[in-house]
Amino acid sequence: MTFTLDRRALLATGSALAFSLANPMRARAAAPTTPQPSIETYATPKIRSVALSPDGKRVAGITQTGDDNILVALTIGEPKPKAFAIPVKKVRNLFWGDNSHVIMVDSATVTVPEFVKARAEVSQARSIDVDNTKFVTFFDYPQKPSTTGTLMTSQSRYYPIVMGSLRRIKVDGKYRVTASNRNMQGDYSLDLFSFDPNSERGERLLAGTNTTNNFIVTPEGRIAAFTTYDDFRKEFVLAYNMELASGGKTFRTIYRQKGDGLSTPGAAGLGRDGNSIVIYIYTDDGKTPEYHEVSADGVLGPALYPEGKTGEYFPLFHPTTRRLVGFGRYDESFHPDYFDPLLKKLYEALPKMVGDGYRYEIADYAEDPRQMVVKTEGPDDAGTYYHIDFTTGQAQPVAAVYPDLPEEWISNKTAIDYKATDGLNIHAYLTLPPFKAANNLSLVVLPHGGPELRDYINFDWQAQALASRGYAVLQPNFRGSSGYGESFTQAGYGEWGRKMQTDLSDGVRHLVAKGVVDPKRVAIMGASYGGYAAMAGPTLDPGVYTCAVAIAGVSDLQAMLDWETANNGVIDSTRVRYWKRFMGDPAHYGDISPARQAAKASCPILLIHGTDDTVVPIDQSRRMESALKAAGKPVEFITYKGQDHWETIGSASIEMMKAAVAFLEKHNPPA
Repeated sequence: MTFTLDRRALLATGSALAFSLANPMRARAAAPTTPQPSIETYATPKIRSVALSPDGKRVAGITQTGDDNILVALTIGEPKPKAFAIPVKKVRNLFWGDNSHVIMVDSATVTVPEFVKARAEVSQARSIDVDNTKFVTFFDYPQKPSTTGTLMTSQSRYYPIVMGSLRRIKVDGKYRVTASNRNMQGDYSLDLFSFDPNSERGERLLAGTNTTNNFIVTPEGRIAAFTTYDDFRKEFVLAYNMELASGGKTFRTIYRQKGDGLSTPGAAGLGRDGNSIVIYIYTDDGKTPEYHEVSADGVLGPALYPEGKTGEYFPLFHPTTRRLVGFGRYDESFHPDYFDPLLKKLYEALPKMVGDGYRYEIADYAEDPRQMVVKTEGPDDAGTYYHIDFTTGQAQPVAAVYPDLPEEWISNKTAIDYKATDGLNIHAYLTLPPFKAANNLSLVVLPHGGPELRDYINFDWQAQALASRGYAVLQPNFRGSSGYGESFTQAGYGEWGRKMQTDLSDGVRHLVAKGVVDPKRVAIMGASYGGYAAMAGPTLDPGVYTCAVAIAGVSDLQAMLDWETANNGVIDSTRVRYWKRFMGDPAHYGDISPARQAAKASCPILLIHGTDDTVVPIDQSRRMESALKAAGKPVEFITYKGQDHWETIGSASIEMMKAAVAFLEKHNPPA
């Protein structure tokens, strides 16, 4: 059946309606017909974390009023959703535990001395009855009195947190939810539990060990396998349930592999037959992952994708059976290669529905995958969710992500390529300011974090907000980024402050040569690794930028590694090894540490850091501020109480962007 999506229906009515033909994209006006949107408009999505119930009849999501989170649940076909406030600040994810309970995962910054010496970001899982507006928190029930008094309630054996394995199962026709947690008694084993969505008390399905790190569970709630990784022995073990068919629990090691302590093997899910296990292991160079199926008797199958492709592809699992059904990759859009004929047919039907020029992704499936929620984006669409039911041929809008953002203020974002100095091809995204010709523009370079992550062509609120203020915005996927194959990621090893940095300025020179950018009006702004790059620009690659905004960045590499070691109590932890792989030879850390090269700073720098950052400590920004002041260099430093590394607190993110824009407009005004 063929039907299309109407993007105007939702904005015109504010409710879920039947669809007519999709409207064509409108041409952009030469001058704005609406006022410039506020920073708040860009920074505050009206809906996120959208999830679909197993029966496909209800959609849930999170909206916000200020910093207060509100859960909304819409029954398809009914005009008004149910909504009620959620007493947590940091909602991370949602999924339905059954057809009336939403499982919400949130986090908090707390002290957990059993895990780390400093504060940590821990997750909790709450089951919310959307019909009765009641909720319970998994593991939150009276146990033995606490002797530490460090975490919210009086717990002893299990804190009211979750470590992973959150998924819906169906046991004898009744939905339950699994979750894992560390046993605070004994050797801190990772144990797996099953919860009735109405109860905070779970049934322990399996007690693991202190090296257990994952459980593979069937849709019926049977444990197919678990994995362990011993960081001291650097050994991965896959243990298989030899009584899986009968429901017993007899486990035997069927595969083991020694690692280098950094490229750690792991299990991804069930294989194509529902009995084998999909694992990822590493080739002889210790850096290139490959996916294989391991049979119940321990036979390792061939690589599931050609050699050299596994760094770009990742496995796809059926939303209900959880069996391997294909592989996918991202470039400008998601490209699945499904083995499953139904999922393949459904995905191939979406482009005609969405229309030319629009991107789409499946946000969630019902138990019957013919019912789904799809998110679209495009030149005049900052994000819209639709409920699509292929069983009835009906499609309905659910919510617009930015309903208050006029279409004419959605800036054009395109993919570009340029050559680094050594000839390596760099893929990047360029967002141009609306209502301006692409000539001699002021530029903000906006490098991503990670560094082993990447930017995409999707709507990015920070890039859009900067473009609305008159800036061109460049987001380079510099060497070391993910998504372009293992060789491209490996090209970043040892290149912090070196080629990873000049990849950014090579992009500036490319745009200058094209006449798009004024070379005297270039700034850099970034967070996390991007914050490091923003500090390294003026200090290690001087003369390119007129100012820099560094958010939660690393300024002193050795001090960062020392903090990691002290916080985790392990001299050579996986995290430290990961950092060293990119940072290179420790003997030269001073040469690529912005705080130690502060005297070379060639422009004003704004430092921004949240007090609840558990990834990069605020001390890193303080070190940079002290070094710049000692060197007589212009610097400003703003802290935000309660803000974490991921900029979760909305009000702080808004104030951060306002401060950044004011700083940019002062030192690098729009052309």
